[in-house]
Amino acid sequence: MKFLGGAEEVGRLGIIINMDDKVFQVDYGVIPEKPPLFPLPPEKIDGLFVTHSHLDHIGALPMYYQNDGVDIFATEMTSNTARPMLNDSIKITAIEGYVERFNREDVEKMYTFMNQTKYNEKIVLDEVNVTPYSAGHIPGSTMWKFENSDEVMVTGDLYTGDSKLLTGAKPRKVKNLVIESTYAGKNHEDREEVRKRLRERVSEIVEHGGKVILPSFAMGRMQELIMSLSDLPYKIATDGMGNLITSIYLNTPGYLRSDREFRKSLSSVKAIRGKRMRENIDSADVIISTSGMLDGGPALSYIEKYVHDDKSAIFMTGYQVEGTNGRNLMEKGTLNLSGVEVKPDMAVEFFDMSAHAGHDELISFIKGCQPENVILCHGDRREAIVDDLGNYNVVLPYNGKEFTLN
Repeated sequence: MKFLGGAEEVGRLGIIINMDDKVFQVDYGVIPEKPPLFPLPPEKIDGLFVTHSHLDHIGALPMYYQNDGVDIFATEMTSNTARPMLNDSIKITAIEGYVERFNREDVEKMYTFMNQTKYNEKIVLDEVNVTPYSAGHIPGSTMWKFENSDEVMVTGDLYTGDSKLLTGAKPRKVKNLVIESTYAGKNHEDREEVRKRLRERVSEIVEHGGKVILPSFAMGRMQELIMSLSDLPYKIATDGMGNLITSIYLNTPGYLRSDREFRKSLSSVKAIRGKRMRENIDSADVIISTSGMLDGGPALSYIEKYVHDDKSAIFMTGYQVEGTNGRNLMEKGTLNLSGVEVKPDMAVEFFDMSAHAGHDELISFIKGCQPENVILCHGDRREAIVDDLGNYNVVLPYNGKEFTLN
């Protein structure tokens, strides 16, 4: 095995797996810094497998399609949501003036090699069997298990608890387990307690005449926030790419915990489309809008509108990458708005609605898989979990360094 990225860091995951002279790769993403950090260059492979369509797992995939191309495998949901995410990243690259590493033609070429897969249905590639299982992270997210005389499973991003959107991932017995470690050393607050607290604070802000801005990731987070808040007696609006992803969720059935409940929650939420609707946003009490890290998207324009309203609030719900506007807000209390550093008068609070397994959940999942070897990746504090894995052979890989599993 070899990591092209994402071994000792969160993001730009790319894993090369060599089994009986067949070379497979799982993911090929970027770290969404300024400019984005790309993984090591593409290698000659026999198949690409995608865990899910967040950019830190897919943001470099089209680079494999600038020459010959290779078969790519993903669930229908991941396939449907990856295209708008990649095309949006191309648009942002142009706006920010970064070097273009691929274009829309490369994205479209990638789709000519796309193979849509279904959970639990085996794919046979010569002597290797490959099976996708739900990873519980976002709709369509996948753990990939590769089997021949040996076996390896790559979790990708993993969530083992149940959320409003999804049922959590279940352990699968495997000899070699490659597992994310984003939250090694840290546990999450109980999901239902977080949701209860969020609902209470939204009610307090709105009842006292304020607005609540919820910067949100377009994929998974916006839809869970909708399901968590839609039954409150307030006017809720959504904006940004999350509206497109919501429509894809509606039109790709079979991936949500309950398609019916999701559809029901949307009936009391207003999707903002176009300048005129944005200008009339004052009628909304709660605005859920991309981007989740406040590095663009309509969320910034809404915050700019209410930035000096001390009755209003910004509620953050997701991981903030270092160097992003959202990280600055959480650590320094300031935001860059139209090139000016501003300290909002709005309340700023964090609600941990992470879709990654926490420390204890990772340990429990590993034990449930009964592996001989545990390969920890996608984390910058992996050592924090090693002491709790005393019964396993634990491997800490590093980007670009090949290693062999016995």
